[in-house]
Amino acid sequence: MEDKQVVVVTGATRGIGRNTALFFAEKGYKVIGTGRNVEKLKEVERELKDFSSENKMVSMDVTKPMDVKQVVENIFNEYGHIDVWINNAGAFMAIGPTWEVKQEDWVNDVTTNLFGTFYCIQAAVPMMLNQGFGRIINIVGGGTIGAFKYGNGYGTSKTAIARFTENLSEELKNTPIQVFALDPGLNDTDMTRYQRYTEDGQRYLSDIETVFEQNIDVPPNQAPQFVYYMATGELNDYIGRVVSVYEDLEMLKNISKEATDPDFYKLRLKK
Repeated sequence: MEDKQVVVVTGATRGIGRNTALFFAEKGYKVIGTGRNVEKLKEVERELKDFSSENKMVSMDVTKPMDVKQVVENIFNEYGHIDVWINNAGAFMAIGPTWEVKQEDWVNDVTTNLFGTFYCIQAAVPMMLNQGFGRIINIVGGGTIGAFKYGNGYGTSKTAIARFTENLSEELKNTPIQVFALDPGLNDTDMTRYQRYTEDGQRYLSDIETVFEQNIDVPPNQAPQFVYYMATGELNDYIGRVVSVYEDLEMLKNISKEATDPDFYKLRLKK
């Protein structure tokens, strides 16, 4: 019997990560989700096991490189391979003027989002190179291609992930490893509820609630669907580039066919 593909989703205890883990489980993948909250890990694992007993959640803190390294080694020892790695784990606590936010919140946002992605890459890529295949999807977000006033830590780290993805894809160009960046759009999650309902969020990010009232947020399966497109090769022309879930799959395919600028869908300075 053909071995199922293995996907790892970081930050899978809630929000986009949880939705993505369940989406891939429904598609028949072996799913390993990671997170830190013990109760949430148990909760999502029960949901995953409704699809297959092979699916599971494991405790992992992406800000601790030795923790990440051990989890990756454990997965390879148990499953033998990782086909898709999704860097989704994220944090957004520092809301407000950059000179006023708590330093620990700003540093935690950048450490979780950017350094966490880096630690996962350092652990997973050598294993993927050794096995001879693999796809990596890095989740970016608000502030990646434009200013994010009062969300500087989050926006800066997500912009950095977009450039990190492009650089990494260049380094892996002559290998069988593909790397993508996905803007998941506006989702109704614990993170965006924090932005909408906390005192700092209501003071500095009041426009977000208006955007939700205008129904600009996306359904729970939209980001997972685009991650799936990347995982299955539907968007291979966008390796190293930033794709948004607000775009249409066929439109993206047509754009890539007709593109004359090699820098399309990449971060560039306008002059």
